[in-house]
Amino acid sequence: MKIIVVGYACDPYRGSEPGVGWAAVCLIARKHEVFVLTDAHNREGWERGSSEGIIPQNVQVRFLRDHSACSENRFIAHLQSWMNYVSFNRQVLAAAKSWHHEVGFDLCHQVTIAAWRLPSPLWNLPIPFVWGPIGGAGYIPAAFRPMLSPSARFFENMRDINTALSSRSSAFRKCIRNAAVVIAANEETEKFLKPFRGSLFLERLPVTPFLDEKKEQFRRLGSQSIRKGPLRLFAGGNMEGRKGLSLALRALNLFREEGGDFQYTIAGGGPEIPAIRALVSQLGLESKVVFHSGYKGDDYITALHSSDVYFLPSFRETMGMTLVEAIYAGCYPVVADTSAQGEIVRMAGGKAVAGKTQEEMIDGLAQAIHWCDKNRELLPYEAAEAGKRIAEYFSAERYHRVIENAYHKAMGQPLYAD
Repeated sequence: MKIIVVGYACDPYRGSEPGVGWAAVCLIARKHEVFVLTDAHNREGWERGSSEGIIPQNVQVRFLRDHSACSENRFIAHLQSWMNYVSFNRQVLAAAKSWHHEVGFDLCHQVTIAAWRLPSPLWNLPIPFVWGPIGGAGYIPAAFRPMLSPSARFFENMRDINTALSSRSSAFRKCIRNAAVVIAANEETEKFLKPFRGSLFLERLPVTPFLDEKKEQFRRLGSQSIRKGPLRLFAGGNMEGRKGLSLALRALNLFREEGGDFQYTIAGGGPEIPAIRALVSQLGLESKVVFHSGYKGDDYITALHSSDVYFLPSFRETMGMTLVEAIYAGCYPVVADTSAQGEIVRMAGGKAVAGKTQEEMIDGLAQAIHWCDKNRELLPYEAAEAGKRIAEYFSAERYHRVIENAYHKAMGQPLYAD
């Protein structure tokens, strides 16, 4: 089929959301002609990809808009990204219609931005529209908001208001009801979207697969011998309040008070780091906690291979790729049983800790760390088994199969069979 793939963020050389768009394009292009409509801020990556010969021959691209503002300040950059996307969305329907008039597409698929709050007007095209995978239904319960810094609490309160307004907007309701297929990125988003979708087709699939080349990069090789000394724990990513680091630190403090020894590496920057540093000092954990600005490339993989446990409770995750990478690298996962990371650990293996209050969660996390410390001989084998399940669930083959089923459903055809 001829498919117009719309991805505001889509770049062959960048991770996060641009990497999600690029992976989708490559996988869809395995079987279809792909015509990509993306934003101008991705042009440099596409031009480089063309010169280096990595753009599939059956993929064409067009760019919308002339420029894309992006501040060095994280908060301002976040606001600018929303405004840039709004600008993109104002132009995308006319551009898609014009290209459709030239080519005659069979189907339209929007792959980024992967958020339900940012509905697309592309359902107005005279061809079936597939939306997703989309996430963003995560929520931090009121009982856990005291763990946040004042700025993070303010953000969550504003997000609640945005959720209420966005879910009532005509743009969202028209998009969710008129899309031929909607794909939810995780269980909580599927549950959130179901009342709006009704009996219409709703699929579930992680926003992006864990590709074979990444599997080879992250695979832990060599001995599975038991490590002695402090239990080594790792957390990585952009450290926002929703990551639950304060819960992790209080749990580790309980673990220490009961005789446990550990080293906890927190790798990455983010708005919550100053508050976390203050908590580390308050708890007297300076000798136990290492702050790192963030590993890159092989250094990141080495850091994972040198760790026993991936420990980051986290709320409001659409996918949790750092968690997926850590499991595949041989780290045993301990997370909160919330959002996508809880879903992943329940599926793959590890400790997904439930709790209705902060105290319950902290106690449960501490017990999980105690278990890890006492069962060190099991950790590498348990992590390896979880990695096998991760490899299947996030495989390119499964992504391709689910997307093909979505296309067949959108076109009114029998479901795809391998």
